Amino acid sequence: MRELFLVLLSLSAGLAVGGAFAAFITLLNLVARLVQVTETKKHIKVYEWTITISSFISIILYFSEFDFGLSSTFTSFIGFGMGIFIGLFSSSLAEVLNVIPLISKKFKVKKELKYIVYSLLLGKVMGSLYFWIFY
Repeated sequence: MRELFLVLLSLSAGLAVGGAFAAFITLLNLVARLVQVTETKKHIKVYEWTITISSFISIILYFSEFDFGLSSTFTSFIGFGMGIFIGLFSSSLAEVLNVIPLISKKFKVKKELKYIVYSLLLGKVMGSLYFWIFY
């Protein structure tokens, strides 16, 4: 009975995360914006399949014991690049949701806005470095 409960819990959690991911991509119109920026409307299916297949491959690699056998130096550069991507992605999400402009108006800190953005960026980098170095 316990195993059945764990299977149902895992499936429901996976469906919730997958649904949130799909809603996130849909809400931001990610594919539509990529097509608009690159002017490649005839390749829209390629974008959709790329997102689907890369998500599936990421899941398989995450849950497997697969090892690329890369050196720690090369892995550090990959991690640095991934950290930059995640930082920029989260910052762009905050900007799309108008979090930063709303906060700057609410607290009347328009002139200091660049320092706030820099401090958010530095905090994200330092937190990521702390996590990757000590954990």
